[in-house]
Order: sequence, then C-alpha cells, then structure tokens
Amino acid sequence: MSDQVELQQGSVVSAEVADPRGLVKRRPVLIITPTDEIVLDGTIVALAITTTFPDPPESNQVLLPWHSSGFCPTGLRRRSAVVCDWAVSLRPSQIDFVAGFLPTKYLLDVMNRRQQLEANPDKAEDGSS
Repeated sequence: MSDQVELQQGSVVSAEVADPRGLVKRRPVLIITPTDEIVLDGTIVALAITTTFPDPPESNQVLLPWHSSGFCPTGLRRRSAVVCDWAVSLRPSQIDFVAGFLPTKYLLDVMNRRQQLEANPDKAEDGSS
C-alpha cells in the first residue's frame, strides 16, 4: 500500500483475509481500530464486508452505501454489508488500497451493533457470510 494514504477508523480497504472456514480471498474490510491507535508496524482490527447475505440482512450485518459506478463515499460497487462479528487482524502492509470511507452515521451503527453482539453473544447470527 502507498505510504501517501493515511489509514483511519472507518476506512474501507481491500485486503486478503480468511473467512471462518479458512478460505483466503481478497475482499473489502472496514477498519474499526481507532485512528490514533493505527501505527505502521502495528496490527489493525477490521470487519469483513460481504456481498452474500439475505434480504433483510441478519442481525450481525449492517448494509453499507454503494453505487455500481463506485461513486459513493465507501467506493463499494455492489450491494454490501459489514459483518459486525467477523473481525480480522491486519498489518498496514497487507492492505492493497483504500476504496473509500464509511460515513459517520453508518460507522456509529456498525460500532453500536458490534457492541450489542459482544454484550449478547447468544443472539449473534453465524458470521460466516
């Protein structure tokens, strides 16, 4: 990844990550590590973003803004949802590029949903989307 792009909480980035079954593929993820805790040689926590989910989404998923041209804040080009209980750890060097940023109101929704899931793990859906 280019040194010119600053990573921050709410960044939608592309990286190779493993799904819960161990299958590794390139996918978008949402950085949830607070911006002031992101360091070049450290670890970043992100949530996986999926395009495969039911309508309506499960309780562990939050729909994200997208546009087929990519002209939206997230840079996502397909109907997508962040999986709030599918966390991955990354190093900045594993990130291919920054696609965009999640608007604050969506980021707050994601963080609140994640907090609810952590407080009530018995109510969480399977995060293997």
